Amino acid sequence: MQSSIVTKLLTLLTIVSETRKPLTFSELVTKSGLNKSTIHRLLNISTEERLITFDEHRKVYFVGPKIFDLVRNAYSGYDIQAVALDEMMRLHALFDGNVTIGLPNGMEVLYLRVLESRRSMGPVQRPGMREPVHCSASGKALMAFLPDKMIASKLDGYDFEKFTDRTIADTRSFLTALEEVRELGYARNDREEYEHFMGISAPIFNYMSEPIAVINIWTVDSLHSLDELTSWSGELRASAERVTSLIGGTAPDIAILRGH
Repeated sequence: MQSSIVTKLLTLLTIVSETRKPLTFSELVTKSGLNKSTIHRLLNISTEERLITFDEHRKVYFVGPKIFDLVRNAYSGYDIQAVALDEMMRLHALFDGNVTIGLPNGMEVLYLRVLESRRSMGPVQRPGMREPVHCSASGKALMAFLPDKMIASKLDGYDFEKFTDRTIADTRSFLTALEEVRELGYARNDREEYEHFMGISAPIFNYMSEPIAVINIWTVDSLHSLDELTSWSGELRASAERVTSLIGGTAPDIAILRGH
């Protein structure tokens, strides 16, 4: 069966979008394996619809503004709570803990939805509650996957307010904690804001590899040990990765975050 024009057009758009530099007509023919007449026809359609832009001066083709419009519209239209709800419910069914989803809000984490444990854990996070980034698993998970230079800028003059004896109290210790998060793929909070609360959080990334949300599981030390809580991290990470995939996101390259 011959490939449809839609399939060929998608092939062309994929090549143009994945290349590190604009391509000439000859390069597009070589990379696509399509004949010249087909490439001509596809480029005429794509440039007319603003899917691909042609630089008259350099005689090269690159991604057009319509692609960015489509991506922007898609991202402005989805509700991350709705997208993540199935995975949150899956985790809630697997583990005896509270499951939440949070978003970055300045140097705090804002929680949008909470699925409460079947067992009472005392005061529970409510939608609209906030936590500082330095003493929450969610805050560490969001901060760890920002570029190093952005982290340094955000921490300049930051007040590491102390809540318990375990609260991280200085920049160096916080940066060490963020390195651990990058290695593990998730963050931990061992009674750093409240004396009895522990949590783990995994980040959700957008198409630009930016951390835009976290899924969090938390409990109290009278019900679970830290080792038991962290044993749930594999399923937590898997859920965050599935939500990332659903919104077309991708995890960042750590070397790029470090400026290498």
